[in-house]
Amino acid sequence: MLAVAYGLFFSFSVFLVPLVAEFGWSRGLTAGAMSVSTVVQGLLAPVTGVFVDRFGPRRVILVGAVLLSGAFVLGAAIETPWQLYLYTGVVGATGLVGLGWVPMGVLVSRWFRERRGRATGIAFSGMGVGVFVVGPLAQWLIGAFGWRAASALLGAGSLAIVLPIVLLVLRDAPEAARPAPSPHARARLRPGPGDADPTLGQALGSRTFWALWFAYLLTPLAVFPVFTHQVAFAIDQGFAPLVAASVFGLMGLTSSAGRVGFGLAADRIGAPLSATLSFGCTASGALALLALETWPRAGWLVLYALLFGAGFGARGPIITAMASDLFGGRRFGVIYGVLNLANGLGAAIGPWFGGVVHDATGSYRVAFLSAVAFSALGAGCFWLARPRTP
Repeated sequence: MLAVAYGLFFSFSVFLVPLVAEFGWSRGLTAGAMSVSTVVQGLLAPVTGVFVDRFGPRRVILVGAVLLSGAFVLGAAIETPWQLYLYTGVVGATGLVGLGWVPMGVLVSRWFRERRGRATGIAFSGMGVGVFVVGPLAQWLIGAFGWRAASALLGAGSLAIVLPIVLLVLRDAPEAARPAPSPHARARLRPGPGDADPTLGQALGSRTFWALWFAYLLTPLAVFPVFTHQVAFAIDQGFAPLVAASVFGLMGLTSSAGRVGFGLAADRIGAPLSATLSFGCTASGALALLALETWPRAGWLVLYALLFGAGFGARGPIITAMASDLFGGRRFGVIYGVLNLANGLGAAIGPWFGGVVHDATGSYRVAFLSAVAFSALGAGCFWLARPRTP
């Protein structure tokens, strides 16, 4: 399900080029729809967490699947920027947040008490598979039938895949399976009657929570200025659209391996070191892509896909596992939702920032170098959030 959800979401970078070509909108204006989407996701994440705690992940995921698929079908009729922003930025975002990180993160954390880094990494690796499949598929559909038909076909097809899984396979975890915070985590929260079952207020009062919150904020700031504009940038450097989209797909495949690999590493060598290594991949990949400005060779594009892809999305499973260990309990949904607010805010700024930098300077250089700086800051936040024995 995450493969379908995030394959659709991240295919926006493929649709960006034909939208700009047909309507003549600036890249900043067009990419702004992605920023609106992530703002809406961030604002709705805590609300989604409340719904997950009250109704269970399964019902929330079902509603999200219908909304996300409907957004892509509606997107085939776009004629004006406000329609793009409404369908992609509001309807699609509402569907994605119901089908994405919050309900799936809670679902996995409730079913798996041991080795959550590995379990979450494996579950979220589907996101990379989705990028690997949907990116090139979207480009092929656009080339064969046009971007409008491609949007409608992807929307209808996604619902046909996800709906049977939700109705026939997916099940909420029983109450007894819900996680409780570790003893070290309880020691780091402010004392109160709910220490064994942390409240949102207790989480907000801990330094660990805010370190994770800023780690989640900086993660998309390091990723989205590069990711959203990767296809457009590669085409600017002379690569054919299908080649650029295929490398986009390769990045999704390596992302799946990275999510699993860094999730396993978090269980073995610790979350901070694993996250730091993944940020190193992100920064190195951004520099490899930037190298195309000087050396427009396919090798740099492939190196970007391998490095950036390995780090892409790796922090999410690590943060989910850390948050579940620290703040697990009956209210974990809303706590995790507030954490996702940071992810939404960072992801809102990233695509817009990349587009505005390009429109102002004619280059993505500043945006890509900023991604390297955000990677370093994000790694530091993970070290501040690491559990310490009393």
